[in-house]
Amino acid sequence: MLTFPKDLWLCLALLPMTVSPLLAQTQSPDPPIVFMHGNGDTAALWLTQIWRFESNGYARDRLFAIDMKYPVARAVDATPQEGRSSTTEAMVQLSAFVSEAKRKTGVDKVALVGNSRGANAIRNYVKNGGGSAHVSHVVLGGGVNHGVRISETVSVGSEFNGASEFLKQLNSGPDEVVAGVRFMTIRSDRFDKFAQPDGRFIGSAGKPTGITYDAPALKGAENVVLAGLDHREVSFGPMAFVET
Repeated sequence: MLTFPKDLWLCLALLPMTVSPLLAQTQSPDPPIVFMHGNGDTAALWLTQIWRFESNGYARDRLFAIDMKYPVARAVDATPQEGRSSTTEAMVQLSAFVSEAKRKTGVDKVALVGNSRGANAIRNYVKNGGGSAHVSHVVLGGGVNHGVRISETVSVGSEFNGASEFLKQLNSGPDEVVAGVRFMTIRSDRFDKFAQPDGRFIGSAGKPTGITYDAPALKGAENVVLAGLDHREVSFGPMAFVET
């Protein structure tokens, strides 16, 4: 979202700079960032990305990564499942984490950066959980924004089904983003295993998923394509840092 030449930022991403922590804290106009991981994942995945931000001038105390208590989604979102979380539970946990990040930094708004299922929680919070009043920017890498399949017979009720009421509500309206919050999506051209027209990577080889390679993109967002990268590289790799 920044306007610096990409070649410059890539150099900075790969060759860390030494920045005075005091200078970074007192002169940074940028919002604190909350990083949200995906299904079954952990905050630790964001570590190298946090290092990139820090080495390029972001104060370490303005970079936060949430570790979801139960990071795996329920098979059916509306049905309780031991050790798994619903979309509402994920949203509530994210909301509380954002409130704490705001308290620690004394700011009005934060930026949210998410991968995969993290996009669902972020979008749900911004659209349905009052998050638009607390969030300035959203960056979603490899977001399952239209599901990993669209089906009336398979994965019914899953938050990863584009036919679910959850995703249909998130994607309703002329735009699929929330006014007043700047949205960016980052996706692969065709190497994200969860954005494939064929279901071979989700146990349905030879069967159409109902989605396409551009399923992570959102109407109304700045949609970026990073050719040759996979589901995680579009969030955790150096080129994803450049775009973010």
